[in-house]
Amino acid sequence: MKPLFVRLCVLGFLGLASGISVNAVFLQDTKYAHFKSASQGQELVLQLEKQNLKEKQNLKQDIKPPSQHDTPYVASVPRKQQLEAKIKDVLALQPVAAPSNNKKLSVVKDVQSRLIDLGYWPGQPDGIIGPTTKAAIMAFELDKGFEQTGIADEALLSVLKGKAVLPARRSKPEELAKNSQELIFTLQKALTKLGYNTGQADGIIGPLTRKRIRAFERDHNLQVTGRISGRLVEAIHKALGTPLVLARL
Repeated sequence: MKPLFVRLCVLGFLGLASGISVNAVFLQDTKYAHFKSASQGQELVLQLEKQNLKEKQNLKQDIKPPSQHDTPYVASVPRKQQLEAKIKDVLALQPVAAPSNNKKLSVVKDVQSRLIDLGYWPGQPDGIIGPTTKAAIMAFELDKGFEQTGIADEALLSVLKGKAVLPARRSKPEELAKNSQELIFTLQKALTKLGYNTGQADGIIGPLTRKRIRAFERDHNLQVTGRISGRLVEAIHKALGTPLVLARL
């Protein structure tokens, strides 16, 4: 019994010693290795956070408040291009309107030239329809028995050139007459201011207005007609010391 017991004790001791050795060698190293890995992970996290913080600080330093001298931001470029395109479109359309204005200017000049040839003074042929030109047209229209309009257009030019008997216009007579009423109203106010009282200014050439026109013509060495004419308007201009400004009725 004793040798067997001794053997068992020795085997047990050897087994215990082996277990202690295994625990000391493998298990403790594994635990230490785990601890060591966690420590390295924490250090790595801290390094990354420091790097991220540093990058954020550098980014804040790079960002500067906008200055009025800075170039426009990218989003404004398309808007600028759109505006430039619109400006080009407007500029491209301008030459289209020019021929129409030039044509109108040419018509008015031709009307003025023809009126001078026929003895009706419209002022210098400049292509501008002012009070003197309107008055000359109205004098011509009155002498021909037309509705007094004072309008210089191709319809009147055809009559002045002998190509038509009457001005062919589509507007109603009352609408055409309104153009001459503005000049009559202005002349009535001017004559009254100069001491030739025409009564209530109404834009209509009545007996009293004609009487005052004749009186003014006599006093200023004009041909006495009692009608509105280019010479009458120029004489009123001179008497007032300032050009007439047409009233809008």
